Amino acid sequence: MSVELYTGLTAYGTVFETGLLMENTHKFVQWTEENYEYVRYNPRKDIARYGLSITSLDGGTSGVPDLDSLYEYNNEHSTSYGERDFATYTSVSEHPDLKPILEPFRNDIFRSHIIKLDPGGYFPAHRDFRGIEFDSFRLLVPLLNCDPPQFTFIVDGKIYEWELGRVCFVDTVKMHYLFNASTKPTYFIVLNVDLNPQTVKFCTSYLKYR
Repeated sequence: MSVELYTGLTAYGTVFETGLLMENTHKFVQWTEENYEYVRYNPRKDIARYGLSITSLDGGTSGVPDLDSLYEYNNEHSTSYGERDFATYTSVSEHPDLKPILEPFRNDIFRSHIIKLDPGGYFPAHRDFRGIEFDSFRLLVPLLNCDPPQFTFIVDGKIYEWELGRVCFVDTVKMHYLFNASTKPTYFIVLNVDLNPQTVKFCTSYLKYR
């Protein structure tokens, strides 16, 4: 069933836009910077990337361990945290421009955050899944400085352009990588969403172009 559901999403494209649009992305980013501290994303790697938790283990925004490598954190601390353990909403989620974006998936989101890539920040080529037992999918919300050539987001060999605030499905089973080549930070939201008939139905029926 999981493969069939995921295939149902990808039938609409490697990347496709939903009808959900977040207003005032510039103001939202400014609000996060004024009220929170972005913390190092995967602090074991010296890469200019930071995060702010939308969901976390305890509802806090320390980033520990939800913005860390769970594999390495679990090994170091003899814990067994998984992606779904990070499902408690933080105060970031209460912003009035963000709440309508989260509402359709309110009970189906886990380990979700805002990513901030400073100039030179990047994610190397990788895939988010292994095997065929898919249990979640990724939604991306571009917030600020997200278009080429300043910022490149490549999925399956193609560079994509983004509408700020538009909630997009991204097939991160396919190889993807991204790089901020500009002089300003890039901001975007990554939502991890449970793969189930209801979330798939919403994404595939509530398209930007219908």
